[in-house]
Amino acid sequence: MKALRLFSSAAVALLAFVLVVSAQTQAPPSGWPVFWYKGIVTNKAASIYNPTNEFIFPSVFHAGRWLKNPLAEWYIYYAPHDDPGGISLRYSNSLEGPWTEYPKNPVISRNWSPHYSVPHVSSPDAIWNLEANNGNGRMIMYFHGSNSVTRWAYSDDGIKFGYGGVAVTNAMGGPSVTETSYARVFRHPDTNSRYNYGMFYMGNERDNIRRIRLAESVDGKTWTVSPNYVVAPGPEEGANVSGGELWNWGGQHYIIYHGSSGKAYARTIDRTLRQVGKTPIVLFAGRGDPSGDRVAAPVVVTRNGQTYLFYEKGDRLGGTIAWAKMAAQ
Repeated sequence: MKALRLFSSAAVALLAFVLVVSAQTQAPPSGWPVFWYKGIVTNKAASIYNPTNEFIFPSVFHAGRWLKNPLAEWYIYYAPHDDPGGISLRYSNSLEGPWTEYPKNPVISRNWSPHYSVPHVSSPDAIWNLEANNGNGRMIMYFHGSNSVTRWAYSDDGIKFGYGGVAVTNAMGGPSVTETSYARVFRHPDTNSRYNYGMFYMGNERDNIRRIRLAESVDGKTWTVSPNYVVAPGPEEGANVSGGELWNWGGQHYIIYHGSSGKAYARTIDRTLRQVGKTPIVLFAGRGDPSGDRVAAPVVVTRNGQTYLFYEKGDRLGGTIAWAKMAAQ
C-alpha cells in the first residue's frame, strides 16, 4: 500500500509538472506556418568583412520595390555585435539566395565624424519611410551604438548613408534603463493613431532583465516612448526577451521575438500595440536543423505565396544569419 501511495504521489507530481509546462505556451491557430531550416545566409569563413566571427540581427529590405537601380531585388542587412560591429549588406535576386556580400562593408561603422565615435554599432533595421525626403520616400536605417542609444540614418540607394540622429535613449525609458537597443520599426497598424510608425526595442534595466518596449513616431525620426512594457519574459522564455517585430498572419497582428530559451515566439497584439497575448506561441525552435542551435531575432517575409523566416542562429556571441521556409508551399 505504501508503494502504491508513493507511485500515486509521483504520478500526480508528474501530471502537475506537465500541465504547468504546457500552460507556458499555447497551441497555434489553424494554418500557422511550420518553418523548416534551410541553411546559412552568411558563410563566416568566406566573408570579406568578419572582424569578430559572429553576425546577428538580419533585416530584409525589398530593394527592387523601393530603390532605383538596386544591386539586386533583395537586400539583407546584419552586423557583428562585438566591437567594432559594423552594419553590413548582402544582396540577392531571390529570398532563397545565394546572397552576395557587398565588398566594401561596413556601410555604417562605429566612427562617424562629427556625429559619434563608439565601441560598436549593430542591430540594423531598414524600412522605407514614405514621409521622408519631402514625401518622395527614403530608406531609414535604425541601429544601436553603443548599447545605450538607438540611432537612425538615411539613404537613397541602401549603400551610402547620411546621419540622421538619435531615435531613442536610456533616459527616454526612465531612470532604471541601462540599455536601449535591438529596435525594429514598422508602419503603425492603428489607422486612428496620431503616429505613423511604431518601434519595438529591447530595454534592459538595473535588475538585468531585458524586456521589449514600444516607441511611436509621426515621422520615424522623433520618437515617444511608452511607459509600459510590451513583452516581459515569462517562465517559457527565460530571463530575457528581445528582437521584437510586428507581423501579420491570417489577419491577426503578432509581436514576434526571441527569449533566453533559444526559441522564437509570437504573441497576439492589437492595433494599438498595447493589448498583448499573455501566453506565447512557439514560432520556430530550429525544426530541421540538427545542430539544435539557438534561434533569435526572427523576421518573416512572404513573397509570391512563399513565406520565409530569417533569423540569428547559434550562440549569443558566435551566431550567423540563417533562413527557414514554411512547409507545404
